[in-house]
Amino acid sequence: MGAEGCGSGSRGQSTFPWPDAVRYVVATVVTVLIVAVIANAIKVVLRPDSLRLWIVEGSVSSTRVPGKKAVTLGANLRAWNPSGRARMYFLDITAYIFDNKTLQATATPEEDCIILFHPTDIAVAQQSVVETITQVNGTNDESTMDPDYFDMLYEERGVIRDAAMRVVGTLVTEVRSGINRTRPGTTYYCWPLVLGGSPGDKASSSAGQDMRCTESADIQ
Repeated sequence: MGAEGCGSGSRGQSTFPWPDAVRYVVATVVTVLIVAVIANAIKVVLRPDSLRLWIVEGSVSSTRVPGKKAVTLGANLRAWNPSGRARMYFLDITAYIFDNKTLQATATPEEDCIILFHPTDIAVAQQSVVETITQVNGTNDESTMDPDYFDMLYEERGVIRDAAMRVVGTLVTEVRSGINRTRPGTTYYCWPLVLGGSPGDKASSSAGQDMRCTESADIQ
């Protein structure tokens, strides 16, 4: 009877605590899964999808302005938003044009560029493409355009090959949850480009294909 009593007590201790232990394990697993799902959701929302940028036909055209000693430089920027979740905005844009002898990443782009543009702000919906034509008038004035290149493009109707463009702006990624990701100073380098020639002529389109720009974050 005594032995049987010990056996019965032992069975009671090993049998009844199991439901509590199982519930504890299940609760722990569920908690871990919830944390993992939340972490993954935050990661998805903040995933650094970035705007892709091209210069259409890889060229910047130049056209004389009738009745004025000025030349209009024009480029067609194509922006693609690869994200299926977020709208993207590229704001406060400045585009610098450089010759083939100047480093695109120069610390003084305003001083070293041939001329600079201020393209309009770009808004691109999810998985959509937007094209923006941007133009600027250059004159024989150092405050506007490098005089040597003005003469080349206006007087001589010349063409500069292996030119480059540096595009800088603020990239804003907007998602439905209301969380915005803002990246001021987002920079793209577009090279090589053809600078010169009227829109659509052989000189301005001799690059042939659209030139994809490389974001500075992708350059190691």
